[in-house]
Amino acid sequence: MKRLLVAAALLAAHTAHAGEKIPPEVQAKADVMFDKAQGFYQAGQYQAAIPLFQQAYELVRDPVYLFNIAQSYRKVLDCVSAFDYYNRYLTEATDADPKQRDKVKGWLRELQPCVEQRQQELETVKRAEEAERARREAELSKRRAAQVPRQVEVDRGRTYRIAGLVVTGAGAVTLGVGALYAIRGASLKNELADECSDANGCDWSDPRLRQKDADGNSANTRATIGLISGGVMALVGSGFYVYGRMKVETVMVTPSEGGATVSARLSF
Repeated sequence: MKRLLVAAALLAAHTAHAGEKIPPEVQAKADVMFDKAQGFYQAGQYQAAIPLFQQAYELVRDPVYLFNIAQSYRKVLDCVSAFDYYNRYLTEATDADPKQRDKVKGWLRELQPCVEQRQQELETVKRAEEAERARREAELSKRRAAQVPRQVEVDRGRTYRIAGLVVTGAGAVTLGVGALYAIRGASLKNELADECSDANGCDWSDPRLRQKDADGNSANTRATIGLISGGVMALVGSGFYVYGRMKVETVMVTPSEGGATVSARLSF
């Protein structure tokens, strides 16, 4: 059977190119390659025959070599390549024997399921490669994003700021209380001044006047204490708050190989 196929191919070669002028030395070189390929083919070494048939075809562009290449690929179960070369043979060998063409078409029908399966496998592999490429690109993008310098705020002064606000608030309340006592003391002073403005002056034997005077002095004392204490507390609280703000740092983290570079600056 092997001899018969090769002989049919040789006959096709001579028929197809009977009217063409091929330089003798080129044809001789192609014939040598064909003989070597034929030897490999008949010995069952189809893979070794393929490149020799291909080189012979490139020299003389004879469709017969396409047929022989297709036969070799079919023998090594490479249905995709065999399918391709059989189709090329049918396209170029327009004057080939009809029986030979019918035989080739029969092989094409036999190979069709295998070709479709291989195409599906190739599509599956292609989709898997695309998915892997997309995964790698996403991972690379993530790594690049992680290497972008970013600012991180480090707050070591929160406790001081809270304490400062609390103390400042307490100082404001104390100042308010002191101001109320100051108003109360001034009001009692004015009342005493009105009552003591007549010709008889103040009658300090009157318990009511003595009590009003004592209440005025007490209000003035409390006002002094409240205003001073409130002022001091407001100043201390403000100092705590400012100190707490000074303890806030903006840290610039720049990733680098083997670690990261950190620089910091204060925020106000």
